Amino acid sequence: MYTVQAIRSRIVPVPQKVNLLGGAPLVLTPSGKFRFTAPEVKNGPVKTAREQMVKFLQAHCGESCFCSDGLPVVLSLEAPPENLKNAREAYRIQISAQGIAITGYGDSGLFYGVGSFCQLCRWDHSGAQLPALEILDWPDNPFRGYKQECRYGSNLMEKEDWFHMIDDLASKKINQISVALYGCWVMQYDGKVAEYLYLPLKGYPQLQTPMTVKYYSPTEGKWFDYQQLPPIYRDNLFGDIVRYCKDRGIVVIPGFNSLGHNTLIPRLLPEVAPKLEDGTPQPTGFCTSCDETYEFLFKVYDQIIDAYLIPNEMYAFNILLDEVWEQYGVDPDDPATKKTPWCRCPKCRDKSHSELFIEHAIKIIKHLKQKGMKSIMMANDMLVRKVSKLGDLSAPFLKRIAEEDLKDVLLFDWWRYTDLREGMDFVIEPDELNFRSIFCPWNGYYIWSLLTHPMRNNFLMAEMNHKAACGEGIYQYALWDLSYDRIHDCFADYGWNFEGAGTLDNVTERYVSRHFAPIQHKAKHAYRLMELCTEQRPTVKDPENPDRAVISHYELMFGLLSYYPYCYYQAPEKGAYPRHFPGDGIRALLEYRVAYERALKEIAAMAKEAAAIFEEAALTPGCDHPMAQRMAYECRNYQVLTEDWQALLEMYDLTQKGEWKDIAAMARARQNARLSLMSLCEQTKEDFVLRSATMRNHSVFMQFFSDIGSYLENTDVPQLDLLDITPIMSRESWMLR
Repeated sequence: MYTVQAIRSRIVPVPQKVNLLGGAPLVLTPSGKFRFTAPEVKNGPVKTAREQMVKFLQAHCGESCFCSDGLPVVLSLEAPPENLKNAREAYRIQISAQGIAITGYGDSGLFYGVGSFCQLCRWDHSGAQLPALEILDWPDNPFRGYKQECRYGSNLMEKEDWFHMIDDLASKKINQISVALYGCWVMQYDGKVAEYLYLPLKGYPQLQTPMTVKYYSPTEGKWFDYQQLPPIYRDNLFGDIVRYCKDRGIVVIPGFNSLGHNTLIPRLLPEVAPKLEDGTPQPTGFCTSCDETYEFLFKVYDQIIDAYLIPNEMYAFNILLDEVWEQYGVDPDDPATKKTPWCRCPKCRDKSHSELFIEHAIKIIKHLKQKGMKSIMMANDMLVRKVSKLGDLSAPFLKRIAEEDLKDVLLFDWWRYTDLREGMDFVIEPDELNFRSIFCPWNGYYIWSLLTHPMRNNFLMAEMNHKAACGEGIYQYALWDLSYDRIHDCFADYGWNFEGAGTLDNVTERYVSRHFAPIQHKAKHAYRLMELCTEQRPTVKDPENPDRAVISHYELMFGLLSYYPYCYYQAPEKGAYPRHFPGDGIRALLEYRVAYERALKEIAAMAKEAAAIFEEAALTPGCDHPMAQRMAYECRNYQVLTEDWQALLEMYDLTQKGEWKDIAAMARARQNARLSLMSLCEQTKEDFVLRSATMRNHSVFMQFFSDIGSYLENTDVPQLDLLDITPIMSRESWMLR
C-alpha cells in the first residue's frame, strides 16, 4: 500500500508536493522496453540527466531496452508555473501505467527530477512498481552549499574520490561546493605546521605542501612512512572538479584564506609577511599596507578566476577571513613564541587591528567584484563574534562597504558548530546587519577521529536561515566521508524543504526506512545510541563534589579520549610538545574519576549495543550492507576507545601496587583490541580517509599499549609511570608523534 509519507521518504531531500492519483500502477520488469526522448545537449545538467536516465534503465532492463514502441519515458524542459519559487531548480514527475514524464523548469530542475525518479524506484529480482502519482518539487533556498575543507582526508583524495563526493552531494541536490584551496593550522604531527595548498600557483613553484603518511597496517602487516603531494595539487585536478560540477548543476566556489590560517605564504615569501617594529618578518598573516601583498593575492585570484571560473560561468569566491589572531606553534623554528598576524611596519603600526582587518577585506572584495564575482563569501566571526577580540565591527565595516558599493556582492557566512542553542553567540542578529547571508552548520568534520551526529546544529542553523529575511540558504562546513551520510541527508532536507522536513526524529525515520527497512525500528534505536555516545551538553564540575559532575560526552570523547587534540602544539606553560599521552588524559580523568568512569561505561555499553544492531543489519537482506558495516565500525570505534581508557585507569591503579604482570596482560589485550578495530577500519573506510590521519591515530593507541607490554615483559624491575611513558616509548611511538 503506497502512501504519500512512504513516497516522500524515498526522495532526498524530502519533496514539497506528492499527489497519489489513483489508477493502475506503473510496473517495470527486467525485460521492459522504453521509447525514450530527451533534449540533446553537449554539456551541462541536461546532458547528465539524459545519461543518468539511460544508465539507470539499462542497468535494470538491459543494454537493448530502448525501442520505438516501448513505454514512453519523456524528459523535457518547460516554462515554470507562475510564482514557483526558485523555478530554475524545480521539476515535475508524472507516473502512470502509460509512461513516465519528467519535466525540468530549468536545466538543474531536470537533473534533480531524474535523480528523484531513480530514488523512487525500488528494484528487486522481479522489477519495480510505482503508483500513479505526480510530484511537484522546488527548493526553499537558492543556496544549498557544502564546503570541502583542505584538511586530513581531502589532502589524499584522488580524482575518482572527488567525483564520487560530487555525485553523492549532487544526488542530495546540493548546488554549491566550496573547495578550499589554501589553509593552514598550527604545528601538529612531526613538529610541522599543518599547511595545505591544493592548486599549483603560476610563478611560485616553491609553494607546495607535501603530506606525511604514517601508520601501521594490520592487514598488510607493516608500517608506512612516506610523503606525497596532495593529488589535487599533483595532478592539477581543480579544473576537472569544476567541469564535473558544472555538468551536475553545481557552482564551485574556490576558498583561499588570506589573513588568518595563513603561514605557508608569509614564511616562504617574506616580502608579503607582516613585520615587527624592527622589520622582522612574521610567519603568519600579511602586511596589508605593502603593494607586494596585493600583487601576489590578486595574481592568485586572477589565475583562479580566469582559468577556472569565468570559462565555466561561475562567479563566486570565498575569501574566508576567519580566526585572525595571535598563536603559538605557527613558526616551526620558534613555536614557543606567540606570533602575531598584525603587521607593525611604519605604514601599519599606527592603525588598529580593526582598521587593518577592514581595509584588507575591502581591498579584496573590491578587486573580486571588478573581476566579475557576484557572490563573495566572508566568515562572520572576526566582525560580529566575541571570540575575535576585535569587538563589534559591523558599523565601520558597513560604512566602508557602502562607500565602495560592495554590498550587492558580499555574502556573509554565519557559522557556529554547537548543538546548544545558547551557544549561538553572535553579537548581533543577522537581519540587523542586513547583508546577504547564509547560515553554516557542520557535518562533524573530524573524519579521521570519531563520527559525531550534529543533527541539532544543522536544524538550528537552518531554522535561523528560515526565519531571517536576509537568509539565502545554508552551507555545511565539512569533510566528506560516507559515514556522515545521515548528517548530509539532514542538511539537504532542511536546506531544500525546511517545514516539510519536520523534526529531527522525522529525518532519521526517513533515513532508516531508506537504508534499513527490514529492521528500521532497531536501526533508529542504534542511531539514537550513537547520538548519545557523542552528545553535546553543558558540563557541570564542582571541585567540592567531583563525583556529581555532569560530563558532556562530546567534550569527553574529543577533548580527553581521542589522540587528535593531543597532537596540537600548546602554549609552553601548558606542558611539553609532544604532549604526554596518555598521561595528560589520565591525570584529567583522575580529577573527576567517578563521573568520568560513569560516562566511559555508559558510552561503551551503548556503543556495543548499537554495533550489534548494525552487524545484524549487515547480514539482513534488504538492508544497506555497506552502510551497516560502516556504522558497525563507527560504534566499535566508540567502544574500543572508551574501553581503552577504562583499562588505563585500572592499569594506573595496578602501578600503585606494583602488579606488573597483570598490567602487561591488560596492555596486550588492549593492543589486540585496537588491532582488530584497525583491521575493521581498513575493510570499511576509503583509502584517503585511512591514510590521512585515521590509521595514524589508531596506531598511536596500538603502539603505546605494545610499548607497555614489551617493557614489562622484558624488564626485571619495572619503573613504569603511566603519567609519563616517554622513558619506555619505542622508535615507532616517537615516529608517530
